[in-house]
Amino acid sequence: MFKNFRFIQSWKKDRETLKTLTFSQKLRFILDYYRGYFFLGFVSILLLFYIGDLYNKSHQTIDLQGFFVNDRQNLFPADRLIQEFSDYSGTESRHRIAFEDSLFVDLDSGSEYHAASQGKIVAYTAARELDFLVVPQDLALYYAQSFPLYDLEDLLSADDALQTLTRNDLIYAVDGTNTRKACCLNLQASRFLKNPAYDGMDTYCLLVLSYTTRTEAMLTFLRYAYQLPPV
Repeated sequence: MFKNFRFIQSWKKDRETLKTLTFSQKLRFILDYYRGYFFLGFVSILLLFYIGDLYNKSHQTIDLQGFFVNDRQNLFPADRLIQEFSDYSGTESRHRIAFEDSLFVDLDSGSEYHAASQGKIVAYTAARELDFLVVPQDLALYYAQSFPLYDLEDLLSADDALQTLTRNDLIYAVDGTNTRKACCLNLQASRFLKNPAYDGMDTYCLLVLSYTTRTEAMLTFLRYAYQLPPV
């Protein structure tokens, strides 16, 4: 209460001071004396926006969730892919696509960022929230041994066009359940690696987690990736 009274008194005094100043002096005076209030107001607006965004996302259904890992050439720009794939698949209101391209993993590195990225992948897999991963081939083979993966032969058998396009790009390995299957799909023929910026140094592969129930959305994403018309 007392602080509010002091602020009002100070503001009345400042108003009298402002009357004696030129326009440029008024601006300098306001910036100098009220900079803290502007900063607090800006932070408050950002906080309200963040809370509102979290609330909105918490009331939306995720139709498909995927991580693009070690994308050093921005071949899988998540924000653009979310927009394009949402349009392609006709994502409904109150539903959303959740892609992320900011994760970088180096299994031989002690970097905190690499460890945090790996921790997020493991956590989302353990919580059964992640549908697929796109990673360089060396990581794909590592994850194939660690995670329970969908047999891509079974997944792709539901779509003749996709099956034809991808049959020569399947990579077989023993997955985390000790079962040999088509664990990885080399994306060399996909739209992503047709980007002129792609230098060919990394071979990117897609892995689908075995627990996913979003197989229809997964097939739709693959049709988008291979530039097939939606069905």
